[in-house]
Amino acid sequence: KFAYVANNASNKVSAYAINAGTGALTSIGPAVVAGSAPHSVLVEPSGKFAYVVNSSSNNVSAYSINASTGALTSIGAAVAAGTGPYAVAVDPSGKFAYVVNGNSNNVCAYTINASTGALTSIGAAVAAGTSPISVTVDPSGKFAYVANFGSNDVSAYSINASTGALTSVGAAVAAGSVPYSITTR
Repeated sequence: KFAYVANNASNKVSAYAINAGTGALTSIGPAVVAGSAPHSVLVEPSGKFAYVVNSSSNNVSAYSINASTGALTSIGAAVAAGTGPYAVAVDPSGKFAYVVNGNSNNVCAYTINASTGALTSIGAAVAAGTSPISVTVDPSGKFAYVANFGSNDVSAYSINASTGALTSVGAAVAAGSVPYSITTR
């Protein structure tokens, strides 16, 4: 029903209604303020909350989504991430969020409050390869994968179903030159 765009230079997030028949986008209203240099935006599986990683302010902005209009409302102060966060992924259950930090070479993990959408850090960030740029969680919710464009490889992690904590499943595997995005099916 809705589409959201992170606008890096204006530090805002634009929201659009999607015409179900034509696919055309219509602006919902003025863009909302994010952190500095928003790089990526994601709507979690229930469709109630959106998360934006802000690469220059090193944090994650969280918003509730109005189910009728699609308008975004800030949940509160942005939550700290690592240095240079680039992407965010949420597990299929909507309980955990993961953010890759391209300049600190790690992944932050958070629990998601099901009622408010607020993020709470699970603990210390987990090491990734050099310059991680993309993160995804597999459909089972058991594993997370990170594309590391600086080290040309992919890091793999198991996800603790109770806590959301990440544990490396072994050495990173080689990818092509400068991998930039990763997804699973």
